[in-house]
Amino acid sequence: MFLRTKPLNALIIPAALLLLSLISYAPLIPWLGFYWDDWPTIWFYHSLGAGGFREVFAVDRPLLSWMFMLTTPLMGESTIAWQIFGLFTRWLSGLTLWWMLRTLFPRWKMSAVWAAMLFVIYPGFRQQYISVTYSHGFIYMSLFFLSLGLMILAVREPSRFWPLMIISVLMSAIILFTVEYYFGLELMRPVILWLVLGEKASSYRERIKRVLLYWSPYLFLLLAFLVWTLFLHETPRGDIQIFNELTANPPQAVFNLIRTIFQDAIEASLIAWTKTFNLFNLSSLIPLDILLYSAIVLGTTAMAFLFLTKLPEGDRHDEISNEKVNNSGAIRYIAFGALALLAGGWPFWVTDLELKLRFPLDRFTLPLMFAACILAAGVVKLLFKARAQQALILGLLVGFAAGFHFLDAVTYRQEWQLQKDFFWQLTWRAPGIKPDTTLLTPELPFVYFSDNSLTAPLNWTYDPHNTSNHLSYLMFDLEARLGNALTHFEADLPINHPYRAMSFSGNMSQMLVFFYEPPRCVTIFDPGTGTILPDSPRLIPEALTLSNPGLIITGADPPAAPPTHIFGPEPEHEWCFYFQKAELARQKGDWNEVAGLGDQVFMYLDNLRPESAVELIPFIEGYAHVGRWQETIQLFTTASQLSAETIPLLCTTWDRIEKSISPAALDMAASVQISDILQCIDK
Repeated sequence: MFLRTKPLNALIIPAALLLLSLISYAPLIPWLGFYWDDWPTIWFYHSLGAGGFREVFAVDRPLLSWMFMLTTPLMGESTIAWQIFGLFTRWLSGLTLWWMLRTLFPRWKMSAVWAAMLFVIYPGFRQQYISVTYSHGFIYMSLFFLSLGLMILAVREPSRFWPLMIISVLMSAIILFTVEYYFGLELMRPVILWLVLGEKASSYRERIKRVLLYWSPYLFLLLAFLVWTLFLHETPRGDIQIFNELTANPPQAVFNLIRTIFQDAIEASLIAWTKTFNLFNLSSLIPLDILLYSAIVLGTTAMAFLFLTKLPEGDRHDEISNEKVNNSGAIRYIAFGALALLAGGWPFWVTDLELKLRFPLDRFTLPLMFAACILAAGVVKLLFKARAQQALILGLLVGFAAGFHFLDAVTYRQEWQLQKDFFWQLTWRAPGIKPDTTLLTPELPFVYFSDNSLTAPLNWTYDPHNTSNHLSYLMFDLEARLGNALTHFEADLPINHPYRAMSFSGNMSQMLVFFYEPPRCVTIFDPGTGTILPDSPRLIPEALTLSNPGLIITGADPPAAPPTHIFGPEPEHEWCFYFQKAELARQKGDWNEVAGLGDQVFMYLDNLRPESAVELIPFIEGYAHVGRWQETIQLFTTASQLSAETIPLLCTTWDRIEKSISPAALDMAASVQISDILQCIDK
């Protein structure tokens, strides 16, 4: 019944694109969260309200605030709502692309379907799950396609010219002055006008005059945008470098530009599709994920093949009945896609920003997406003549791309879990932290989170009711900040950091240094105990000495907790919970509590990894201070057997215990046995 409806009616294609979007992006939505720039955005909404976005985006994209003021009250602080909204806007952009291409090339309806299907699952852009940020990107892309389509209709239908053209121009203005990503694509308008005006017989001179006439309002907007960008609007975003390079060495600058354009075009078109067939990543998946991936690839390929072969004959007739007509359509699609590739990347080529198919540089494929998909549709149309061949090739492209997005969702799911683990562990270890504290780490174990993005949930966790423009806490990644925001380490040296509408003010004496290298637990460095991971990353000794655990409010009431409506309920208490609570009790000097916690972790000892040997130290000290020497010996033995690299640190720990316990409380037999285990003199 589905396939007996009217050719390309109002429901078949939208429903097919929606189904493809759901298969590609929906399976893991309940287990996904906020990533990258999503966190600051949601934190600003939580802290400042929707009206605060005017100040948030005033520094670089002032008009962008209005879209966030509309969407954030609707989606709120729900990760699921934002992921669904991101999927919806991806589908909407594919739908508007399909409509625009049908309007531009009415004779090649099926090619428009192909391009839209490829667009919905385009694999070069891999940040779909950063939904708060990029759902708005796809809204603007949808407006761009609508603007093109309305311009085409205005030229074709003189009776409706003015209302259609006015709406189209207004949309173009909104897009240009809100998000700079798409200004290069505006250069496709005269190409489109040339194609549309060519449908009626006229001289080339007359055709050129009419193209310039219809393009003139858009050209005016484009020039106004360039003047605003170059001379009137200061922004912290990428500076235009091309003029300096041309002045310094014109031949080299032109050569480099041509090479970059060629490389980016190949990267965004050919390489983006071939990467989906790389199956090496499957080896790291659990069996259930491999099964789901296989089902998505095989199921989507089969459904796409059946859909494209079983569409009503009328939908394909114009394109398969005449090989000459078919080749003409293919060449037009290829030429149009190639020109769009050459136009779309200018926002990045002039600012010398690198496009790569890896995070976060794959975001620069956004203005090249539709060009790459139109080009791919044209190539398939030209090389494969039989309906079944075309459907099979497109089905494979769609199926493997859908599976590719599922694999990406798996990595985003893992990162979300890691982030939740991090913040729960942090609050277990530090129930409260004094305001104006900087949390410094040598490096972060995340791909889709930076210190800048994690500063938002850090403040949400420890200062959830803040509605001012002052941030109470800051997170810094030493690897990213060294030589920039952090030049040297000196007590009381000020740390001032802008955070869009907010700012942080602190100093080097108000700093906690932490490490997080899963599967190890989060560790806050204490200069008094010197508990450093044996193979920890590159450290700065001056930074370590400034770490001040005294900034932790050990008796905070109520204790801090991550926002449960986002992070979910507190997880089941396992090894890292007991480690963090033991570290906290050790800081308070409550050795009985440390020993009591130690009694609850013996069940985990057989499953500890070598990396976790150092995490036995607080329990060792706790047992020693309460005189439970058999348990002390047992944990020394376990730690030394887990990792020989830990022995120097264990020796330091034993030396500290001997100095802090009175001779009368020290068990000499236990002391001899521990010395035999560690052989500290030899180490």
